[in-house]
Amino acid sequence: MDPERWQQLKNLFEAALEKDAPARAAFLDEACRSDQALRKEVQLLLDSYGGDSFLEKPAYEAVPELFQSDAEDALVGSSLGPYEITGKIGHGGMGVVYLARDTRLDRPVAIKMLAPRYTSNPQFRERLKREARAAGKLSHPGIATVYSFEEFGDTLFIVSEYVKGHTLLNLIRSGPVPVSQLIDLAIQIARALAAAHEQGIVHRDLKPENVRLTESGLIKILDFGLARFESRTELKSDLRLTHSGAFLGTPAYASPEQLLGTEVDRRTDIFSFGVLLYELATGEHPFGTTDSMSMIARILEADPPDLIRVNPAVPKELGRIVRRCIMKKPADRYGSTRELQQDLERLAAGGGTEIRSSRALWWWQFHQACAGFGYYGMVYPLWRVKEWLGGVEGSLFFFPGLIAVGIAANLRLHLWFTSSFYSSELQYQRSKVSRWIRWADWVFVITLFAAAIRIHTEHAIIATLLMAVAIGSLVAFSLIEPTTAKAALETE
Repeated sequence: MDPERWQQLKNLFEAALEKDAPARAAFLDEACRSDQALRKEVQLLLDSYGGDSFLEKPAYEAVPELFQSDAEDALVGSSLGPYEITGKIGHGGMGVVYLARDTRLDRPVAIKMLAPRYTSNPQFRERLKREARAAGKLSHPGIATVYSFEEFGDTLFIVSEYVKGHTLLNLIRSGPVPVSQLIDLAIQIARALAAAHEQGIVHRDLKPENVRLTESGLIKILDFGLARFESRTELKSDLRLTHSGAFLGTPAYASPEQLLGTEVDRRTDIFSFGVLLYELATGEHPFGTTDSMSMIARILEADPPDLIRVNPAVPKELGRIVRRCIMKKPADRYGSTRELQQDLERLAAGGGTEIRSSRALWWWQFHQACAGFGYYGMVYPLWRVKEWLGGVEGSLFFFPGLIAVGIAANLRLHLWFTSSFYSSELQYQRSKVSRWIRWADWVFVITLFAAAIRIHTEHAIIATLLMAVAIGSLVAFSLIEPTTAKAALETE
């Protein structure tokens, strides 16, 4: 089933779902009058709709009946050149994966080829070639090795390493993963992703089913069928294979920008990694819901439950790492997978990066508290300025200063409270309020400077106080505060 057909199915399904059950049949009869095959397929979706959202999976996983083909099974027992096909491992939207034996080297291999209905489709043939090129560029123990790309008659297929084991989906279904194993798996996946990203390859479909855990405890990332290259030459080729604004991937693990069909880069894999890590840590999807459209809406708009609240056994630093991975804006996530990997490795070594030392944190908290209460202390001098000047002029000095104090002081004390009692949220809260604090700081300083200049001839003592506080505040928020924050908190 091609993406256009699936989109048509999804739209009809959603429209039918909004109607009462008795009215659905009549609606589908009318909407599918000229396409009874479509009518049957939509009914299959309706029949399959239940507790698990079909949008959490690609179409071929949600309703496999629509994609099964007797021709796929017919290949079992046959040979493709030196490869004897012994069984079918699985199938996806465009491809089928078989278990085979390489008779030349007497080893098991995995063979991925296009589903029979797509063998003559030039677009899907090009996508299979792209997958072979992407995976073939990679040589890493955490990525399944591609041995060759073969053409046998009209059949194209990828021959790759057969990874024996089970996917991470099996692990997630059994509940939260023990912390030591969780961190080990996270580091392995991050290292493999970093290797791919450094070759300019973005996976775009990272999910539990595409990560296999071997019997020895090592992971292998599979299926680069939706991978794209970040280099400009390959990027143009990739765009020709995708309609503008089209979505490719699995919605439950897609980043907001991926769901919206906008430009994506390696940070979309970092978002998917964060969702996967959250699931491993809790056994629950961070944006999980029984309603399909709510799932997408939550990914786009809602914040997930705090990881530490869902599973208190997880280190707070890991909660911070996951939180940063699944930020809505790509710019708020890790800038590189190596940086993410390094944070995980420091966590494994027992040295989290959120709080570098208790003494440095104490100084940062001390600065926030002093600045907050100091700002409050300037409300009275500003009120006196208002009384001395009177009228509109006095109000123009007082009220902007009061607003700046309310924002800068309250938000600094909010950060102080968060760092003391809810430290896993500190980095996230700082990212939300730092811009507000900085603007309020500038308004506060400018107001004090202006007021000091205006009253210095009549009220020299208060003018001196205002000027001194303005200069001190400017130095504090532009020089001192960034230094204390960098020493105490992870800010890169």
